Amino acid sequence: MRIGILGGSFNPVHNGHLGLARRAIASLALDRLLVIPANVSPFKVAPPSQGTDASVTFDRLALVRSAFASIPEAVVDDREMKRGGVSYAIDTVREIAAENPGAELFFIVGEDAAAGLPRWKDYEELKRLCRFVPFPRTFESSTEIRRRLAAGESVEGLVPEGMESVKCKV
Repeated sequence: MRIGILGGSFNPVHNGHLGLARRAIASLALDRLLVIPANVSPFKVAPPSQGTDASVTFDRLALVRSAFASIPEAVVDDREMKRGGVSYAIDTVREIAAENPGAELFFIVGEDAAAGLPRWKDYEELKRLCRFVPFPRTFESSTEIRRRLAAGESVEGLVPEGMESVKCKV
């Protein structure tokens, strides 16, 4: 079994995330891709459910589930949100490895994040448990999407089809 792990804030989920998921599934011949929204990233100050602009809130988990529903291999996994606190990759990868003995684990990261991997908690153990696979980032920006949503501007073409009319609490 070949399992990909795609973690992130998904604040909000956008077409870049979906494109990355599809490329990872195809290029790595993944049987399953676990899409795991972080509760709180150790590298970000604000909880992702509130966004950088605290005036913009939305049901992040529901949006991620809706967005990835069109990708059969993708399974949205809410373990980090349920666990609460800061989301460390090592905790999640240990759990996934224990649940799937013998599986090959591939941790999908953006190229820009690859250089910072040695700063991740228990990085040496992470490298033993999974293979990190960097992919190029797209031009979609969660920050820009949040700004547009807060301003009541269109996000068409930036977010998955059907989510253009996402209503945020402002």
